[in-house]
Amino acid sequence: MWSIILVLVIGILIGSFVKPTEQFKKTISKFQFLGVTLLLFAMGAGLGLNEDLLNNLKEIGWVGFLFALLTTVSSIACVYIATRFFERRQQ
Repeated sequence: MWSIILVLVIGILIGSFVKPTEQFKKTISKFQFLGVTLLLFAMGAGLGLNEDLLNNLKEIGWVGFLFALLTTVSSIACVYIATRFFERRQQ
């Protein structure tokens, strides 16, 4: 954990003292892309090795679908109610 924080602080210090050139920004962008790609690969491999997750994938999918559906419907209802409320106040 401390190594992650140390690397983060070093990156912040370098970023605050180094004058960024276009070449420097391109190089950093490539490192960021590589880091995010490796992170996603490692997370995917970890999830693929989890047998409990794979066995319950169907149930997890339905729960995720219902959560997304209810969140969307609730958001639309809240926006509709708020719009009606503010339209009445302006008249």
